[in-house]
Amino acid sequence: MNNLVSEKSYRWVVLGIIMMGTFMSILDSSIVNVALPHMMSAFGVNRDKIEWISTAYMLSLAVSMTLVGWLVKRFGHKALYLTSLTIFTLGSATCAFAWSYHAMIGSRIIQAIGGGAIQPVGMAIVSELFEPKERGKALGIWGTGVMIGPAIGPTLGGYLSDWFNWRSIFSVNLPFGVITLLAGLLIMKHDKPSSDNAAPFDFMGFLFLSMALIGGLIAFADGQDKGWDSRYILTCFAFAFVGLVMFIAIELSVPHPLFDLRLFRFRNFSLGMGLTIFRAVGLFGGVFLLPIFLQNLAGYTTIQTGLLMMPGAIVIGIMMPIGGHLADRYGPRGLVTLGVVITGLSLLLYGRLDPSMTKTMIIVPQMIRGIGLALMMAPLITASINAVPQHQIASASSLLNISQAVGGAFGIALLNTCVTNLIHVHTVRLGEMTGLQPELFMRLARQAVTIMHSHAPAIATGNSETILAITGKMIARQASILGFDNGFMIAGFIVLASIPLSIMLKPLAHHSK
Repeated sequence: MNNLVSEKSYRWVVLGIIMMGTFMSILDSSIVNVALPHMMSAFGVNRDKIEWISTAYMLSLAVSMTLVGWLVKRFGHKALYLTSLTIFTLGSATCAFAWSYHAMIGSRIIQAIGGGAIQPVGMAIVSELFEPKERGKALGIWGTGVMIGPAIGPTLGGYLSDWFNWRSIFSVNLPFGVITLLAGLLIMKHDKPSSDNAAPFDFMGFLFLSMALIGGLIAFADGQDKGWDSRYILTCFAFAFVGLVMFIAIELSVPHPLFDLRLFRFRNFSLGMGLTIFRAVGLFGGVFLLPIFLQNLAGYTTIQTGLLMMPGAIVIGIMMPIGGHLADRYGPRGLVTLGVVITGLSLLLYGRLDPSMTKTMIIVPQMIRGIGLALMMAPLITASINAVPQHQIASASSLLNISQAVGGAFGIALLNTCVTNLIHVHTVRLGEMTGLQPELFMRLARQAVTIMHSHAPAIATGNSETILAITGKMIARQASILGFDNGFMIAGFIVLASIPLSIMLKPLAHHSK
């Protein structure tokens, strides 16, 4: 036994080590986005090229997750986790000192190769350390990093970029990565590889699953900009479809598949996969829409937006362990269903979001959503992991994390498309209404003047061209507000649509062997 910690505290210390690494890898999925304009100037590239700094990380992260089950069998949990953490930290260092655009892309891929394995192998380690009856509490604590990372990433990235420089968003990982790595080397016990570690690598399964993930994620990421019916996006979807079909066919025919699809015979695991996708829409969709609304329509700065979103992240951090503890005591069905309802209703509360609403009205629904997401996530992960045999936990963890990545990408793409289309619809409708109803036209004009005080003299002198221009801006602004409101409503209804899945969860389902 390691003399640095007692037998009683060992599991909880390791949980802290795992949680730190997971938080770092999740954080770097969202922290970069606000710094992209700074990188455009530094590397002298356009918007289409700079987006690959985020896209390359997302794709590499998803692909590396697929290898975790096989790698755990070959090398064991500790070796894989610490190796992944080392690769991630080295990737962060090369990102911080990247001398060119292509060096940055390569560094982000290195970073993602390490980061992609950290999350699922971390979940597997926590599941191995704790008995099924107490996994809920442990996974709830671990999941705090998963939930808080996307919420504070843009804020932290904006703060570091504004007050220091964009390179600091990567260099901030270095001390935490080194400390976490040293703690893991000194404290974590070595575990032996699985008895079937000599199983050959399913290269064709890996190839086609990677093809499906890359094709689908690129399509979701670029669909709105390139056009959903463009040849490029349709080709990406075709690659994703062919890759998925071939992957399933191969996994069902080879003796040593990359993923044992028989995992889907366990009801709670299958339901957990589906609910994870719905939850990702609620988590990533809300995190995606609200900052854009607050900055583009309500006039808040990046830092102010982050501060407004911080209470919701704090509530998630507080509630995740509580949700996990309740899952151990009462089972998943009621808690997950309650979490789904609360999360969905919190998104519906933003259906009347307005730039003039008070900060309290912005913060409270987020806090409610934090409670719902915590009650939804911790019991759901626990139910999914407890449903599978012990030797399949690493593969199950990988699949759950892949489903969250795909669900998040799908949710953002869906909501972005819906909001964009709805803004256009509302713009046309409001334009027609003002043409038919002069009194509505003048009311919008007066509202515009209230906001744009500099044009008040023009109104006083009866400058009709200025009135028309201001009202046109007011119509566009009101259409954008309505589009975002509808987007939140859609996100809420999508989450609520998963209620039947949560009700179907088995109250107790776990394997202790």
